[in-house]
Amino acid sequence: MPFIPLESKIPDTRLGLWKVEEDELFFLERVKLYENEWVRLSQIAHPQKRLEWLSSRLCLKELLKIDDKQHVESLNNPSGKPYLSNYNSYISYSHSGHFSTAIASSIKEVGVDIEYLGRKRNIRTRFLFMNQPELDWYDKINKFEAFILIWSAKETLYKIMGEGFAFKDNLFIQLENFNFKDEGIVKAIVRKDNLKLCIDVNYIVNKDFVLTYSSKVPEKEIKELKKEDRLIFH
Repeated sequence: MPFIPLESKIPDTRLGLWKVEEDELFFLERVKLYENEWVRLSQIAHPQKRLEWLSSRLCLKELLKIDDKQHVESLNNPSGKPYLSNYNSYISYSHSGHFSTAIASSIKEVGVDIEYLGRKRNIRTRFLFMNQPELDWYDKINKFEAFILIWSAKETLYKIMGEGFAFKDNLFIQLENFNFKDEGIVKAIVRKDNLKLCIDVNYIVNKDFVLTYSSKVPEKEIKELKKEDRLIFH
C-alpha cells in the first residue's frame, strides 16, 4: 500500500503511515540501504519483523522525500535514538504488525509509536508499567484500546526523553477528566529527581491500531525555561 500522509497536530512536524501489504523485495527495491543498515537488517531473522523494519524506513524516506541520489543513512546514537546522516531533521519511527509510521521535525525532537491491535497482549502486564491512578482509570474504562493507549503514550515519551526514564515511576499519563475518543490529546507528566515536564501526547485510535506522537521544545528554549520551577513541553 502506498505511503499515507497524516495530518500532524504539531506545527512544523510531518507524520506518515504505511500499511504493509507488500513482500520484502518490494521494499528492498525502494529503500537504498548502506553498510550499517545492511548489518542491522541481517540481525533480524523473523520475516514479519524484517518487513516492519524495512517499511518504517521507506515510510520515513517518503515522508522526507529523500531520493537515492542523497547519501542519507538511518543511524542510532549511543542512547539508541535514531537520526539521519547528512539530513537536518529530528526523526522517530515505529512499526507493529501490518503498520509502520514515521515522524520528522526540523526544529525539535519528536517521538512516535504505533501499536497493532490485532497483536495479542497480556493485560496483566499493566501492573508493570501503570501507576495506581492509571490502573484505577483503566479498571473503569476496561477497554483493550485504553490499555494500549497508556502503553503507547509512555513509549512515545520514552523515545523523546531517552534512557533512564522508567515507564511506571517517571512517566505519568494524566487521566483525570480525560475523555477517551478516537482522536485527541492526552496530557502527561515526566518527573525525575528535580525535573518536572508537562507534555501533550497526540493520539489516534481506529479499528487496526493506536498511534501516539509528541514533540519536545528545542534545547535553547529548555535552558531558558530552567530558570523557572516548572518546565512545560508542548
